Amino acid sequence: MTLLKARRRAFDILERDLPGDQVADAVHYFLIATILLSVIGAVLATVQSLEIRDQWWFTVGEHIALGIFIVEYVARLWVAPEHPLRRGLSAGAARLRYAVTPGAIIDFLAILPLFFALVHEHDFHAVMVLRLLRFLKLARYSSGFNALYLAVKRERYALVSCFLILCAGVLMAATAMYLAERAAQPVSFGSIPASMWWAMATLTTVGYGDVVPITTVGRIIGAVTMVSGLVMLALPIAIISSSFSEVISKHNFVVTFSMLSRLRPFSELGAPELGDLLPLLNSRSFDRGHQVVRRGAVAEHLFVVLEGRVETETPDGPVVLGPGDVFGLVPGAEGALAAPVRALAKTKILAIEENELHMLTARHPGVVRRLVAAARRNEEG
Repeated sequence: MTLLKARRRAFDILERDLPGDQVADAVHYFLIATILLSVIGAVLATVQSLEIRDQWWFTVGEHIALGIFIVEYVARLWVAPEHPLRRGLSAGAARLRYAVTPGAIIDFLAILPLFFALVHEHDFHAVMVLRLLRFLKLARYSSGFNALYLAVKRERYALVSCFLILCAGVLMAATAMYLAERAAQPVSFGSIPASMWWAMATLTTVGYGDVVPITTVGRIIGAVTMVSGLVMLALPIAIISSSFSEVISKHNFVVTFSMLSRLRPFSELGAPELGDLLPLLNSRSFDRGHQVVRRGAVAEHLFVVLEGRVETETPDGPVVLGPGDVFGLVPGAEGALAAPVRALAKTKILAIEENELHMLTARHPGVVRRLVAAARRNEEG
């Protein structure tokens, strides 16, 4: 096996993009288990009564975990040029670009205790805190973390507006309390900045109780502030929860750039096209025998099979579709009835909604033309 083939194989294992790759699955779950054991050990080591931090097996286990994370970090740097978005770069530039991504930074934080211990050998508690940062590595393997990130990203403008409203509420509450309480409590409410601590603690419904109004007017302002805080916090919570629920329903598994680049309709796309396409794709899973599209349903999505097999009806009879095949809605046929489609095995499918398909058509018409041509070929059998 040549070096390039070995690097490609290592990339496939680390990214776990090939369906049915048992080696990639084993490495995936092994790394998750290592992360969990390392974090649990770091937590238990802070319990004095257990006295495990001086045990030889704890030290050996920590060094083994650290070695595993170092190997993983170095391996991910090595395979960085294989990523679809970095294939046009030199090996050094691709690795440098990967090194500043959030995932790479988290990987570096996982091995940071080694370098920290070399400088501060006896600062046990600081090293323990750094070890707990390894828990963040689970974000790479969890679809839940990915869904939360997508939910926050989708609603970022609304969340910024909520933050500005909260800042305005803090300023108004602090100003009102300063005017009402500055004479009675010059230490706690002698200035607007000093009053902001009370305003923030009250608006966020924490209410530490270390600073409280004592005048009648101050208590009335405090009551209004507490009620306003419930409303202000309910806004971002409702926005995030509804967006998170919607993302979870549309994204049953994490879709990566390398997954996308392996499919026939997307194999020749460049980094800009893949970058615009990935956020538009919804990922769905179907068990064997389940209906992907029901008979008589209106075509509202364009589907691409990622893994598994589905069967659809055509004028020439049933046709089996596999990875890379396209079916469903095509532009100009809105409102048409879709052919029934059934999963023949456990199947993973990527879906593009009607409005997102129009958005993609405006940005990259060539991509849509390829998808439409593939879908029409499959419909005609």
